[in-house]
Amino acid sequence: MAADGIFDIRPRRIVSAVIPAAVILIAMILAVMEAGVNAGYVVLSLCFCVLAVVFSLMNVSYGRIVSAVMGVVIPIAALVALENYTHVISDLTVMIFILNLLFFYVLYALMTFLFGSVKRGFLVATLVPMIFGLANYFVVSFRGTPIVPWDFLSVGTAVSVADNYSFTLSWKGCFSVIAFVWMILIASKSRVCFKRKAIRIPLAAVAAACMILYVSCIQNSSVQSFFGMDTTLFTINVFYRNNGIAAAFLGNLRFLNVEEPDGYSVSAVESIAEAYASDDGDSGDDSAAVSDSGDVTQYPNIIVIMNEAFSDLSVWGDFATSEEVMPFFKSLQEEAIGGELYVSVKGGNTANTEYEFLTGNTMGFLPAGSIPYQQYIKSETPSLASYLGSLGYDTLAIHPYNASGWDRDDVYEYFGFDDFLDKTDFVNPTLMRGYISDSSAFDKIIEQYEEKEDDDRLFVFEVTMQNHSGYSKDSPGFDAYIELTDVTNKTTQVLATEKYLTLMNESDKALQELVEYFEEQDEPTVIVMFGDHQPSDYITNQIRRICGVDEPETVEEIQQGYRVPFVIWANYDLESAYYEGISVNYLSGLVLEAAGVPLTDYQTYLSELMETLPIINANAYRDADGTFYAWDTDDTYDDILNEYQMLAYNNLVDVKHRLNWFFGLS
Repeated sequence: MAADGIFDIRPRRIVSAVIPAAVILIAMILAVMEAGVNAGYVVLSLCFCVLAVVFSLMNVSYGRIVSAVMGVVIPIAALVALENYTHVISDLTVMIFILNLLFFYVLYALMTFLFGSVKRGFLVATLVPMIFGLANYFVVSFRGTPIVPWDFLSVGTAVSVADNYSFTLSWKGCFSVIAFVWMILIASKSRVCFKRKAIRIPLAAVAAACMILYVSCIQNSSVQSFFGMDTTLFTINVFYRNNGIAAAFLGNLRFLNVEEPDGYSVSAVESIAEAYASDDGDSGDDSAAVSDSGDVTQYPNIIVIMNEAFSDLSVWGDFATSEEVMPFFKSLQEEAIGGELYVSVKGGNTANTEYEFLTGNTMGFLPAGSIPYQQYIKSETPSLASYLGSLGYDTLAIHPYNASGWDRDDVYEYFGFDDFLDKTDFVNPTLMRGYISDSSAFDKIIEQYEEKEDDDRLFVFEVTMQNHSGYSKDSPGFDAYIELTDVTNKTTQVLATEKYLTLMNESDKALQELVEYFEEQDEPTVIVMFGDHQPSDYITNQIRRICGVDEPETVEEIQQGYRVPFVIWANYDLESAYYEGISVNYLSGLVLEAAGVPLTDYQTYLSELMETLPIINANAYRDADGTFYAWDTDDTYDDILNEYQMLAYNNLVDVKHRLNWFFGLS
């Protein structure tokens, strides 16, 4: 009887009414946690919540005409709500809007015919952009860049660190969630069904074919040109903003495979390589306190630390702190070899900086946002580890977290590391915010050094974890002691920034302890430390505001967000040098020169290339005169870059015809 009146208050209907109301309440709470209480927004959210319950319980339904109107309107609303998570719909041109809308119409048609009713089909079709948009919102918040297709290869890595983040929403994001909830509610009242399989199955097949055609066409350059898509991958955030989230994501599928460089052939690569081939391999640095006799005991131990999110945020300008953030590191840069690295990532995707350092390849020739560790490295690959191993070094990788992150447990084996220690190899380490501290991580290096035989030489590559993002989350037992002294309003963002600066200081102290230990050792040892990337915009934006720096617009300004410091120190005399700006692909060559170890022919090539183009990363390149160029905006260095691209392609992709001798792989 309860179902015959204006309202249906049967238990099942009540449950179905509570679910959307609960989603709206959760979204509102997350927005309050992120942006604080806004009375108007809170009242509006509560009104939508109450109305959701009332509407769910109402005995109302509609047939074909209203359902047809919904079929036109709801896909448009879904597109607007998806964009609203991180952008605004007005960012899209009319043609780009139409391009994205076509996807939504096909999606809703496919789900409707597949599930046999407007109610069920629209539910699933609406959940797709709702959940994807929400996930993309959090990814942008945490690492500063949107989701790309190959991110789904690293879901395990993301899940493993998820508990250190605070999942909160902006009010904009909150109202996107509310809009999606109401689309589902409105569609749930439709009674239009497609029960006859003879009609439904062919229509579903046609819709599926349209979806395949759409995905295929949107990767075509002619289609992109027709709709006016932005094809510049310089800044992936801008790429998504200009093209729309759906079109940008699906268009990026064309980058799952690396395109062959213009004029590529094995003979062309051989011609380039032969110009750098050496018989004696003697390219060591005469200033190093070792010989090049070929006896591994005459080479130094090489310890390389890629420190998670380690960066000097004073690149954005001067800001006052209660104490100096990294005094020891900066003093070491002055007395040894130091400088500024320009990396390819910001706020995340650590593995890409590893890839550039260990291989000498650049991310500049790979699809924007790609992860070589997970996409392309599936077999034995030349690396610094395999080369040093061929010289007699014991090669060891250390990462004080999960071995499976970024598929390191496989990749390090392909790279030729003899051993790989992960967090399970640490006994009672000191933890900082739940992560193994740099101090304990560096103690593990000392432990491995002390356990080796005197005649052995050790190459250690350690990727730290202490400074991993998630700075806004409360961390019991960890108190930030470095303060931004010119900031009186201690917002959540300010407190997170102070926590980050404190972590940098902790890394500085740990490095000092490591260096002081090896100062007392007789075996020659080189220690290298550099950052993998700057923290996310959540931290750097706060520093920029303090420094009065506007939103970066030019290539050079944007590149400031990709600067991290590096230092190369030895417990023997090294000629001091400072590099104002190089990219990561050149760093391993500098390390070998400092160690007096002969370069591979590939590193010899890179050493010469560095004189012309000292910076080449995923976003831009810079010439010796200091001029930055975004990719595909200038042809001055096209021939040089194409030559490098062919070598890198042969190294990474064309493994059947790889010139192993050139890249130092025995």
